[in-house]
Amino acid sequence: MKMKHKLIFLVLFLFVSCLTITSVKARSTQNGFLFDPRTQPKFINSLPSPHKLDGTKGGNFTLEMRQTEQWLGLYAGPGEDGEYGTSDDERLNTNVWGYGLAGENVTYPGPTFIAQKFIPIQVEWRNKLPKEHLLPIDTENIHNPLLQAALEQGVPTVVHLHGGHTESDSDGIPEAWFTQNYSLTGPDWVKKTYTYDNNYQGEAAIYWYHDHTDLITGYNVYTGLVGYYLLRDQNEDNLINNNVLPSGDYERELLIQDKQFTADAQLFYPEQTNISPPGVPSRTGSYGDFILVNGMAWPNLEVEPRKYRLRLLNGSDSRFYKFEFRDTYKKIYLIGTEQGFVENPVALDELVLSPSERADVIVDFTGDAGQEFILRNYGPGADPNTTGQIMKFTVNQPLADIPIATVDTDESDGLTTQLRPDAITPLTPTAPTRQLALFQLREADNHDLFLLGTLKDGSFRYHDPVTETPQLGTTEVWEIYNPTQYVHTVHIHLVAFQVLNRQNFSGNLVTEIDPIKGETKQFLRNVNLRGNPQALAPYENGRKDSIVVNPDEVVRFIATFDRPGKYVWHCHILIHEDRDMMRPIEVVNGS
Repeated sequence: MKMKHKLIFLVLFLFVSCLTITSVKARSTQNGFLFDPRTQPKFINSLPSPHKLDGTKGGNFTLEMRQTEQWLGLYAGPGEDGEYGTSDDERLNTNVWGYGLAGENVTYPGPTFIAQKFIPIQVEWRNKLPKEHLLPIDTENIHNPLLQAALEQGVPTVVHLHGGHTESDSDGIPEAWFTQNYSLTGPDWVKKTYTYDNNYQGEAAIYWYHDHTDLITGYNVYTGLVGYYLLRDQNEDNLINNNVLPSGDYERELLIQDKQFTADAQLFYPEQTNISPPGVPSRTGSYGDFILVNGMAWPNLEVEPRKYRLRLLNGSDSRFYKFEFRDTYKKIYLIGTEQGFVENPVALDELVLSPSERADVIVDFTGDAGQEFILRNYGPGADPNTTGQIMKFTVNQPLADIPIATVDTDESDGLTTQLRPDAITPLTPTAPTRQLALFQLREADNHDLFLLGTLKDGSFRYHDPVTETPQLGTTEVWEIYNPTQYVHTVHIHLVAFQVLNRQNFSGNLVTEIDPIKGETKQFLRNVNLRGNPQALAPYENGRKDSIVVNPDEVVRFIATFDRPGKYVWHCHILIHEDRDMMRPIEVVNGS
């Protein structure tokens, strides 16, 4: 990792460590109100595999959102024999929200869609949730009368297919929410059944679906409203059918999230302030002290001595992960980013994923029979005994009579497997560069308010008039300047972009009062670029829809806006998104 990235991670480490210390103090002084992760066993429960929904031939699906009781790997104790992993363990169930086919059980995470390029599917997402939210909602932050009214009658939800090249009416934008039985709907709600036409100009990719309701996305996702959507195409089918890539039992989704729990194993949102004891009252991040993979705390995956394909997703609210097999020096082989394959496998010692980023990787256990490997997290604020551990791989299964995938993991020959039929074609801009910025306002209560805006006109709130209006069919370079002291992850709906470079800058943050609206605004002025543009980390190349923007840095990327309608761009640290770090986009048709 480059020195600048190490410094950024040090800043994040110190910040998150302060929050962790505060949280531990709260736990120790509240008579055990919060579940202590240090009391829990690790790596004794199998990694769950989400149920698969086959959409490769098209079809209509009805999925319901409901509350359920689910075992997430938490224990009250080991039972009379004093050993965990035996039949008398005292398991603790947790109330969660999940997705499932109508008439069937719901789960967290929801079922994984397997879709095929150019073959559309239709999905109706039915809100069958309880009338009251599973978590205490801080209504003081709900500055939206219609949404407040909806929360008094039910729970608003809307599903966004993250990464999808989706029509606006089916995109799941934040104000297209609806309550139970559609009794109340948001101003952008259009229809019950969404169309995912899977017609992207791109390729096979790792999408995911999750709640995206205005101002309460973080709460809703935290309850369990999340699932995978894997898009196949002919190239990927060929790689699988020709045994280049692992498939079937050897291709696994890994949804990684951090959570906190009360002593009775119920979900506790770390930023909750209106229950006793309060959570850490911070708008800069929400961090749990349990790591769950596919809804199981610190699971184990028993594997054969062969290659496995892992579809990694950081589904956390705020936590950044730096994945490594450091103690065993095992490599992670990157074969794709969130929007498609890279050209050839890339050997990595570490892989950083910020909230919403995904990675398609190979881990090779060939020749490792009898060994164990712990996937660790060396990201900011990670506790080596808890959040610094993700899951274990135990190589104890007999090698099945199925050929081992041929994707190259032998670095001596340069990792030559061709993953794409053609190289990624660099995009060429056809419109002026769009200069945007991230802002940070300190409010009277000493909380930070994060906003988005433009370099020319300063910060804006989400409901201010739209300023990003790309012309349909144009290709734009976006420059995102970050003068704040924190790292952010920028996600844009609709498009897959190519990241061009990063560059340091200096400038002056100026805070003023808008003479018309009377609101506080910030401006970034006197911008001076410093040094030369910097190359990207290996895992940032390829086609993406989310990107990390470090402090005092401008990130440049290029994208084509080829569908008309309303969309949004926002920080994917969910607690920031819910506090107005989001702006509308309108792709307009006409000059």
